Amino acid sequence: MRRHGLQVRFMMAVVLITTVLAIVAAVVSYGLGYERALAAGRGTVNGLITAVEKSASIGAYAQDRVLLQEVIDGIAQHELVAQVEVLDTTGHPLVTRRSVRDGVQKMAGEVVSRDLLSPFDRSEKVGRIRVTADNVHMENSARADAKALAWMFVTQSVVLALLIFGLGNQLVSKPIVRLASLLRTMKPGTSEELGQLPGHEHDEIGSLVDGANALLRSNHLALNKERELRAEIEEMEAQYRQIFDSSSAGIFVLGRDGHLINCNPTALRVLGVKLDEMQRLKAKDFVRQVFARPDRALNLIDEAARCGETVSDDLELIHHGDLPRWVHCLISVQGDSHWIEGVMYDITERKRAEAHTQHQAEHDSLTGLRNRAACDVALDHFMAEATVNHVPVSVLYIDLDGFKQVNDRLGHKAGDLVLIECANRLRSALRRSSDLVGRIGGDEFVAGLYGVGPADPVLSQIASDIVESLCQPIILDDGQVAYVGASVGIACYPIHGPNRKQILSAADEAMYGVKHSGKNAYALAYSPQG
Repeated sequence: MRRHGLQVRFMMAVVLITTVLAIVAAVVSYGLGYERALAAGRGTVNGLITAVEKSASIGAYAQDRVLLQEVIDGIAQHELVAQVEVLDTTGHPLVTRRSVRDGVQKMAGEVVSRDLLSPFDRSEKVGRIRVTADNVHMENSARADAKALAWMFVTQSVVLALLIFGLGNQLVSKPIVRLASLLRTMKPGTSEELGQLPGHEHDEIGSLVDGANALLRSNHLALNKERELRAEIEEMEAQYRQIFDSSSAGIFVLGRDGHLINCNPTALRVLGVKLDEMQRLKAKDFVRQVFARPDRALNLIDEAARCGETVSDDLELIHHGDLPRWVHCLISVQGDSHWIEGVMYDITERKRAEAHTQHQAEHDSLTGLRNRAACDVALDHFMAEATVNHVPVSVLYIDLDGFKQVNDRLGHKAGDLVLIECANRLRSALRRSSDLVGRIGGDEFVAGLYGVGPADPVLSQIASDIVESLCQPIILDDGQVAYVGASVGIACYPIHGPNRKQILSAADEAMYGVKHSGKNAYALAYSPQG
């Protein structure tokens, strides 16, 4: 018999269950027998009191100690009584008798008492009789009953366990062991089947044989189909591998922990990684090794997992050269496995073309400064941020003085050179990379200072630097010298207006005030608040 066989486990289960049931039955029977003995004892004691109640009442009424002694002597003879006493109305004992068995005083237990009433007036109390039960005798009786009942249940449980085990062994275990032996002797891949066991053709064992034979037949058919499918799968795998390796798109597969499982040669080429460096990608977090902003790639993965669909975005790669590199990446997360599948296309050239086009759309082709449209967008952004953060924005409207004379005297080529040099001087005058400087007309420029207000000393210093810088002579390529000046009008948001248009208008008006007052200076717009 095998140590972990079904027959052994079945026997152990039967023994365990019957043992538990026997223990539970013994405990319950003991408790019930104990309570029943106590209840019977209390009933007997109450009956004894009832039998002598009238005699005791007369003795207590007459204070006849002899009569009372005879009464309690009779009760004390009972095996359940440990002590009997009669008390007067003040609680003092009139007579007392303690029972003794075999020369040993009985153990006192539960006390049962009853008032004694006058034989002539039932409303008058003449004393009290109190009987103490023999606790030892009552408990011994309960234990004896419980043990007898427990042994009966244990014996029944053992007999039942043996019967169940014998039937299970004969009807189930032996036929199953025989079938297992037959199965071990059969050769795999043949059409051989099991024979029915005598006497089990129409029961569950017979059904098991029929099911096993059906499984053997289906396995035989499945093996033949598997051989055919295996050849087809190997051919398809070769085709897919060829597609995977030769695809123009970079393909990669990540595990749920973000480590690279596999990628095709195109992905390595897009990432700028050699084939012998692939193990480096597998050893660390792929996303943080590859993408310049891994948080965007991780958000893309989270979105794909959440919606169960393929999502895409343009992502910048970590680059070691001077120019950034970009890919268009499609991400999907595969079901319960949480594998991450990605496809990437190199869009670096497209991104460069887009950046060049956007730069041309937002910047002046001559000076390289932002044009009017880009300045409007930047100023609107400045003012929106300033509203949220409760800070001011200062706008400087700059118009060149004497530029028309340069064009008329030296020509338009010289005028272009003057504009380029003025743009460079404006860039130098502004102290922060976040400051705005742009060309909004022929010889008109604008500057924007975020977080700077009219009371800030830096505003007047920058305005003064601009005027001083632009008034310096400009030496042209042919050696000629050009002279221009600058009139600067300043308006501050939100003091001089609630939006860009009104701020530019106020700065323009202040600039014209400078021109009318002598030029080559700066002035702050008039404030409505005074």
